[in-house]
Amino acid sequence: MAPIAPVGYWGSVTSSMDWCEENYEWTPYIAEFFNSWSSLAMVVLGECCARMNPTGNRAFTLLGRSITIVGIGSWLFHATLKYSMQMTDELPMLWSISIACYIAVTTQYNINRARFKRWLVLWTLLVTVLTAGFSGKVQFVLFQGSFNGLSVVMAYLCWRGKKELEEAQMSHVAALFWAGIKLYASAAIVWLADTNLCTYINGHDESVLPFNMQLHAWWHVLASLGLVYLVVLLMGHYCLVKNVPFKLRYIMGVFPYIHSY
Repeated sequence: MAPIAPVGYWGSVTSSMDWCEENYEWTPYIAEFFNSWSSLAMVVLGECCARMNPTGNRAFTLLGRSITIVGIGSWLFHATLKYSMQMTDELPMLWSISIACYIAVTTQYNINRARFKRWLVLWTLLVTVLTAGFSGKVQFVLFQGSFNGLSVVMAYLCWRGKKELEEAQMSHVAALFWAGIKLYASAAIVWLADTNLCTYINGHDESVLPFNMQLHAWWHVLASLGLVYLVVLLMGHYCLVKNVPFKLRYIMGVFPYIHSY
């Protein structure tokens, strides 16, 4: 399907990334139709995380709301492909991973919380300024390096939480770790394919497929779901450490949530 307009309502692309989806294919008002609407998965799941918080720790509510902001920013980014809107997507991602890091570290380690919070806020502000202050490949490397670096740290901290849950005979809660990691790994694979193999999967002349699979949209859905599993794992581990009784439940066998009793 040919684009409705060569240049849509938002004008030329100024973002550092232009994904595999054809621009303005469905409407002149949304640059990447599927990538935009799939971003709402983050809004829905972020609000679910914020509202189901049974821990009494407001940081979890803040984490859920930050995920919601990421989803809104992602929608604006993909709808416009403007650099300013790209920052509304990527910078909240850095803030979200920083909040998650604060929760996990202060739950698992006996450290000075106020001091750790100050250092984490300063680091996040520094990375925010650097990421927003550059463009092109430099900006891409700064953002991906910062975000993925903290993601590795969070994977380790979630693994430590899983081990403690297993030791407490809560293997059903600990199982959230591998489920979340598998979903997130699947999301990463489709993200890499969309980013690096676009010529072969976009449905055009050199493509091995007759249609575009919209893999970046699937990244949004899979990453959001994997993130929920890991956030619920963190909530369960926090309840374990703080002696808050809770139960793990699933909606339709897919969406995990916990509630205290």
